[in-house]
Amino acid sequence: MKLFCNIDASALAAVGFVLLVVMMIVPQPHHGYGPDLPRVSHAVSMSGAEREDAMVIAVMRDGVVYFGSDRISPRQLPSKILDRLRDHAVEPRVYIRADRRAFYFNVKEVLDGVRSAGIKRVAFLVDQRRPLTHGP
Repeated sequence: MKLFCNIDASALAAVGFVLLVVMMIVPQPHHGYGPDLPRVSHAVSMSGAEREDAMVIAVMRDGVVYFGSDRISPRQLPSKILDRLRDHAVEPRVYIRADRRAFYFNVKEVLDGVRSAGIKRVAFLVDQRRPLTHGP
């Protein structure tokens, strides 16, 4: 009886190549991680937040702030908003996506920056699924 100790690597390479092609072709759902929004029972639909020119500000759990897809500091927020209002004919409304575990201080800092830019219409975006219930 003679033992053969060689591995046919062509099958392994073929499977790896197929997985690589599938991962490159399949579209990714988003570019990164978004905030974990608070869940509410009776949300109001904000269809304007889905517009391409909507001013959306995200406050992440660790206090990082994004204006659209640009990471900014809260101190830069008023100038960024005023630049967007000057450059584009957008409605003077801001949508805030705040993580439900973000500190109140970080959210208030963003809200103060929005108010100092003269924006009166602010909407907080939430998860429209039913909230988690605790207990039986």
